Amino acid sequence: EWDIVAIQEPTIDNKGNTRVTHDWHVVYPMHRYTHPKRSRAVTLINKCINTNSWRQLPFPSTDVVIIQFSGAFSKMTLFNIY
Repeated sequence: EWDIVAIQEPTIDNKGNTRVTHDWHVVYPMHRYTHPKRSRAVTLINKCINTNSWRQLPFPSTDVVIIQFSGAFSKMTLFNIY
């Protein structure tokens, strides 16, 4: 079982979304609505990970998703870059 999945060139439907099961939070690049260019990076975070333990960090690209996790271990930042 996976907790985090970084996807490159995800399948995007005509509404601009990718499809996943109900087990995942889909994190798209922050500028997906303000830039017409199609996102080429998507990060999936398993819903078993508490949403209070992670947050998306801003980045001015439709090809980058940055997630920062916080906990007893301090902080860890995950970069999904196309």
